[in-house]
Formats: sequence, C-alpha cells, structure tokens
Amino acid sequence: MIKKILPQQGIFSIPLIREITVVLIIKLIVILTIKYFYFSDPIVLNDARRFGEIT
Repeated sequence: MIKKILPQQGIFSIPLIREITVVLIIKLIVILTIKYFYFSDPIVLNDARRFGEIT
C-alpha cells in the first residue's frame, strides 16, 4: 500500500515534500541564529540593577 503512494524515484521527487523540507531547514537556521545572538550571554541581575541603578 505504501509503495503505491510513494514514487519510485524517492520521497524528495514530490514537489510539496521538497518545499516543506526547504522551509523547515530555513526556519531551523533562523531559530538557531536568533538563539545564538540573543541568548548567548546571560544577564546579570543583582539588586542594584533590579531597582533601576545601572552601574
């Protein structure tokens, strides 16, 4: 049954599967880039900074 649905050349010969794969790879790259640039350095939260005194 499954062999009838899938094409003989492979699963990536279906255009929809190729588009979904490309979109998912691009989204993964964007998410990892955002994670690297925005969450790489931890923020120090001490009492002075909490009350608005930036030193």
